[in-house]
Amino acid sequence: MNSRLLKVDMHVHTHPFSPCSTTTPHEAIEAAINAGMDVLVFTDHDTIWLGQEIDELQQWAGGQLRLLAGIEVSCLEGHFLVYGLDKVDGLRYNMPVKELIGIARRREAAVIAAHPFRFSMECGNNCYQLDIDAVEVDSSNTSQTAQALAVKLATQRNLPRIYASDAHCPRDVGSYHTLLSGPIDTIADLVREIKNAKRGYVIPK
Repeated sequence: MNSRLLKVDMHVHTHPFSPCSTTTPHEAIEAAINAGMDVLVFTDHDTIWLGQEIDELQQWAGGQLRLLAGIEVSCLEGHFLVYGLDKVDGLRYNMPVKELIGIARRREAAVIAAHPFRFSMECGNNCYQLDIDAVEVDSSNTSQTAQALAVKLATQRNLPRIYASDAHCPRDVGSYHTLLSGPIDTIADLVREIKNAKRGYVIPK
């Protein structure tokens, strides 16, 4: 992929790794291609795809789409998207978010607050004190009120705004996406671009 801005949907759930999703990995890939995405990132709940599994799906997808994998971790203080981890060692359901962030920092991963005000004001307001890299401000599962509060959080913290589908069904894949500079061929490339954004690059919707 070249250096043009790439359409990246970095928050997508698949079945059966995410029981709440009705989308198979192949359906998600097809939907992302049809939506014009350049990069698709599986972020299943508390599960990390194996590299070999992603490689096999990448072969099936061909060159139309780059497929990567992150994880959505369920913490006591809300949900957080993490990119750059290749194993779940040290992660557990409902772990304290500061413990998760410590693991991510040691492994040079990026952490994004997922739909921070979806569940409660307390979860969102807690993000004002956390060492996160960006804020997901809008998705297919974000209300107008939660979206406005997330934008305020990102603005006051001077953090990048991330738009992602949070898709649980094929029709939502690619419905929200973030534009990032390429190339993005690996999860390390995605982490680099998220952290470059944190240092001042503006992510357009």
